[in-house]
Amino acid sequence: MQEDDTTRKKGIARWPLVITLIIVLLVVGGYYAYQKYIAENRWKPLLQAELKELVLKTTDSLYHIEYSDFDLNITSGNATLTDFKLIPDTAVYNKLVALKKAPDNLFTLSVKKLSINNLGAVKAYKEKILNISSIIIENPSLTVVNKRLKFNDTVKVGKPKNPYELIKNTFRQLHIDSISLKDISLNYINKSNPVEKHTALKHLDINISDVVIDSLSDKDTSRFYYTKGVNVTIKDYKIATPDSLYKAAIKQIYFSTSKRLIYLDGVSFLPRYNKTDFYLKTHEAAGDIYTLKFNRIAINDIDLQEFLRDQILYAGTMDIANASVQIYSNNVYKGVKSIKIGKDPEQSLQNVALDMQLKRINIKNTLISYAESDAKSGYTGVITFNHTNATILNVTNDDDIKKVNPYMIARINTRFMNAANLNVNFKFNLNSKAGAFNYSGTLGKFDGRIMDKLVRPLTLVHVQSADIQKLHFNVDASNYSGKGQLEFYYKNLNVQLLKKVEGKVQLQTQGLISKLANTLIIENENPDKKGIFRPGPIDVKRGPRVSFFSFLYKALLDGLKPSVGFDKKTEGKVNKAVVKVNKLVGEFKAFKANRQLKKEKRQQTREAKKEAKMQKDSTKNK
Repeated sequence: MQEDDTTRKKGIARWPLVITLIIVLLVVGGYYAYQKYIAENRWKPLLQAELKELVLKTTDSLYHIEYSDFDLNITSGNATLTDFKLIPDTAVYNKLVALKKAPDNLFTLSVKKLSINNLGAVKAYKEKILNISSIIIENPSLTVVNKRLKFNDTVKVGKPKNPYELIKNTFRQLHIDSISLKDISLNYINKSNPVEKHTALKHLDINISDVVIDSLSDKDTSRFYYTKGVNVTIKDYKIATPDSLYKAAIKQIYFSTSKRLIYLDGVSFLPRYNKTDFYLKTHEAAGDIYTLKFNRIAINDIDLQEFLRDQILYAGTMDIANASVQIYSNNVYKGVKSIKIGKDPEQSLQNVALDMQLKRINIKNTLISYAESDAKSGYTGVITFNHTNATILNVTNDDDIKKVNPYMIARINTRFMNAANLNVNFKFNLNSKAGAFNYSGTLGKFDGRIMDKLVRPLTLVHVQSADIQKLHFNVDASNYSGKGQLEFYYKNLNVQLLKKVEGKVQLQTQGLISKLANTLIIENENPDKKGIFRPGPIDVKRGPRVSFFSFLYKALLDGLKPSVGFDKKTEGKVNKAVVKVNKLVGEFKAFKANRQLKKEKRQQTREAKKEAKMQKDSTKNK
């Protein structure tokens, strides 16, 4: 699969150069034919044959060209080519395949109109230097068919001719100030796999500046494929994920070789269905639903030569601003969850086919929210991280880089529930097969009642009061477990235990049990009045189907319980006490119900006796 992706990247990366070479052939051929036949005023009827011969010769007869008209004005230096087509010959291609000389990519190109402005014919004739002010190509449509041929990996096919070798017999230099390709349609067909795949791009613009082709230009390291710069703009790019559950859209992609950057504007990654239908489409398999929106993603300082030569993406920084990341989970659906082992963020990075390194990712003013619907309560708990800023260092899957520095570091500062400052640091071991990582952080002072949005639906606990002073945590974790320490400083903690009662919309309070919990179990401050501090040890196993984000807060919850006096030993006692209390409450309710029943029976007996007496008296009177 990786080889197919590489082939695709090479084909797409080189096709702007293919178009440039075609333009060069047309200009050179047209000028040559004009000079050869202008004296007899018969150049135009013979131009098509001359150009066809040139294209056939330079492509080993694999391609031929067609066009409806080619108009060249030697005085103004302007030329126009109409309805141009570059067409591959499939019979020749099949012969080349048999001879093990065929390329992996076939191109089909059609251009509605091609305009050449200010062609310097006099200088071209006298000094063999062809200068062109601009070339404008309108509505080009390019189809690239890729079929990976094994012999191209093993057969030495020789070095292809460079553009200078194609023109040196006619010109010693070609210079074009600008080439503009407007509203391109690109269709990429991958036939390298058993199942044929199509990728289409529309509304693509390419601007190429300062093209120079001479004996030295291919050695000029400041140039990108003989140019000073190529700017590519793609508008309204849309694609569905392979599982058809999500749709990705980008309003505009801008790529500049001279500035060495890529801008992605208006990026979104959205589920294609509402929450209910999403789970039905996945056969009710419980899992996370992602909704991602990014105002702009900018990648700067890209090593383009490395990328095009070896398909390795080395870049300096990625900047993300004003983004929204929403994660939703619903444990109502009891379908089998997918295995999460090996799928944490840093592990997913290692599985990306493209070798890459981003030295730094900067995230600014981003909203992150996690929502989980609970089957027991019927409600949804929400936790938010507002105004999130982060720096992530050494984002890579390159083995050589990981040998030198195997750690990816993330430093995050945010507003927890928009109520308190939270600083979190992650340290991921990129070489760990078990997905080892550490996360630590500090949460500042806030009113604990804000936690009700999370704990009420998911733990059936209502926070009546809590003055949170500080929370600090440090956890060593992996795909399988989490172990560490939590320090929770608070005062005035008072909670109310809830339960879901069938037929009732609202959660119902457990008054007696809540009083017992607050009086006998839960400590209302830490440290206590004697100054004794209760630490919160974390030692939790991670199930194979627990997601990364769910595991993070569940591990912290494991440390919160002993911090408030609800350690595992106490939890066991509480569960037994709750059973006993519920039994007593049940017995008391049964006693009350039985007493009421007896009272009603006595009343019925009295009423019956009274009625019988009245009937007897009535009979005597008669």
